[in-house]
Formats: sequence, C-alpha cells, structure tokens
Amino acid sequence: MGRELTDREEAMLRWLIMSGHDAEQRALVTSTDRARWLAQVPDIRAGERCPCGHCPTIDLEDETGSSPTMLTSRVTLGASTPDAVLVLFIDDDRLSCLELAPVTDDLVIAEFPAIAEVSAR
Repeated sequence: MGRELTDREEAMLRWLIMSGHDAEQRALVTSTDRARWLAQVPDIRAGERCPCGHCPTIDLEDETGSSPTMLTSRVTLGASTPDAVLVLFIDDDRLSCLELAPVTDDLVIAEFPAIAEVSAR
C-alpha cells in the first residue's frame, strides 16, 4: 500500500477536482461529479512515482492499495503553470493518476507547485 499524500499533493488533487478544466472535453463535468471525486480524497494514497526523474507524477491508490486501470471511461482535469502542465486522470470514476509534465525535457520539477502558481487556463 502506498504512502500518505504530501500536503502539496493533496492540495493539488483537491484543486484539480474542484477547478481543473475538462482537458479532453469528452463529457460535461458537473458539480455532482466533482463532489463525488472529492469524496474519494480522504482514502487516496500515493502509489508509484513516475520513473522519468523529471517530475513528481504519482499513481493514486485507494485504501486497498489498488490503482484503477482504465476499462470503460476516462476524464482528465487539467491546469498549468508557466513551467508545467498538470493533469488529474479519473478512470472508471476513480482517481487514478496525478501528473505534472514539465514543458521542456531538460526541466526537472521535484514537487507539485503551490496552488497560487496554478491556472485553470
């Protein structure tokens, strides 16, 4: 089973759920959807970290230690900073991955940014 989320990871997760834009615009994200996903946060733990060495991306696990695998549906909620793109993946209605992708390959970002640095675009 994974570790507890850091304060920044949890803050970013909550912010993306409540304020992130539907990055793929496949479906209308409602306030009911956001409330349902927000209710999952207390049981979420940080799973495996991205092996790239350039980002703090983490898989999200539930209280049983499992991460969802995309079976039938995916919603992505996005935001950005001047240096990175942030994406929350929600697979089959379960929080699955909190991603930060630096905008250039040579940029290393060790932790998620403070909320004040994030824009929903």
